[in-house]
Amino acid sequence: MAQKRHIHQFLGGSLWSGMFTVVRALASLVVNKLFALAYGPSGITLLAHFQSLIAILTTLPNSGVNVGLIRYLAKGQPPESEYQSYFWAGLGLNFFSFFAVLGGLLLFPSFFFERFGMQEFLALHSWYWVAGVGLFLLVLVHLFCMSLLLARQALKAYVGLGLLASLLTMAITWATVGNMSLPLVLLLFLGAQAVTGVVATFVCFGKKLVPAWRSQFTKGTLPDLGKFVIMAVAMLVGGKLAEFLVRELAIRHFSLHETGMWQAVVKVSDSYTLVYTSVLGMVYYPRIAALLHQEAGELRKYVRTIFFTLLPLIAVGLGLVYVLRQYLLLLFFNDEFLPAQSLFTYQLLGDFLKMTAWVLSYVITVRAQVRLYVGIHLVSPAIYFLLVLWLLPLYGLQGLLWAYALDWGIFLLFHVWLFRSYFFAEKK
Repeated sequence: MAQKRHIHQFLGGSLWSGMFTVVRALASLVVNKLFALAYGPSGITLLAHFQSLIAILTTLPNSGVNVGLIRYLAKGQPPESEYQSYFWAGLGLNFFSFFAVLGGLLLFPSFFFERFGMQEFLALHSWYWVAGVGLFLLVLVHLFCMSLLLARQALKAYVGLGLLASLLTMAITWATVGNMSLPLVLLLFLGAQAVTGVVATFVCFGKKLVPAWRSQFTKGTLPDLGKFVIMAVAMLVGGKLAEFLVRELAIRHFSLHETGMWQAVVKVSDSYTLVYTSVLGMVYYPRIAALLHQEAGELRKYVRTIFFTLLPLIAVGLGLVYVLRQYLLLLFFNDEFLPAQSLFTYQLLGDFLKMTAWVLSYVITVRAQVRLYVGIHLVSPAIYFLLVLWLLPLYGLQGLLWAYALDWGIFLLFHVWLFRSYFFAEKK
């Protein structure tokens, strides 16, 4: 009975997630298609590189502070002091962590911005810098409000704002690609989330989720959120930054065009991974966060049930992607990208291992096991980077994908060992 209930709850919540992610995936498809038609494989490489730059700047706020807020704002009410403390501390940490990372990137402007022609573009007018930073701040507001709505399980508002952001992304890209300089196109790419950030603020006020101002925080607020920030630092350094470095290495070893072939396969992967992570983030993560405060056996049963439910579904879905890879490349891009068909095999293998492992790794996140999380997210990317350095010169683009699959295989094996009690616990 418990197993059926867990599956029903997961699939019920997935309906809301499905509505949201289908439109997000559609927006991603349209953006990729427009960039491919206007700029070819080189444009896809630069788009992916810029999206990595956005991720670097927003990882600490969104994957650190906001993940913690989902846990702590899920309980209590806005008038309560604890809720107020976490809310205002979280908002402040969002902005502080963003400016800290931005300051770090500005120490190496050529490495992080030269590929996009940003330095020359921003130097044209001083207000371009103000506009660029302003757009990013509104993006942070958008991400913060979305996390707040998710914590309070206001899924209709969450989905509605997600739809708005996706529609605006498609509209802005359609209007700018090919009609403006590439640096301006990339900056305006942030516009959709910036506008949605303004709308989301009004939504949160309307739902009375914004508490009264509180300048003093309750004991434990900053340490509690700080745990998630530390975990996000590991994700930033070992994940987003490593991803940026590997792509930069590929660009220098090959070219923008050749790297674009690899990135085309990654973009197709990102489209269905987006759907998967949205389901986990909207349904699975809040559920295991709630079960964390209940009997330990319930959490084990739920994780085990979802793990074995998703395993065959992931395998079938990725098998379908392999069969349809030619049509997907034509759908997402154009016939110039068809040579990338040969790169799908190990990408899909790596995706299977990754998506399976995530079911287990989310438990570490929700438990806020800082040392373990940091260790995993520093060691795993280090292994990946070393594998890339070894395999890239020997096997070219295929070497990148072999490194990807091997790294996630090691990641999955470690998590299965770590959570072995979840699979071999005695059933009552």
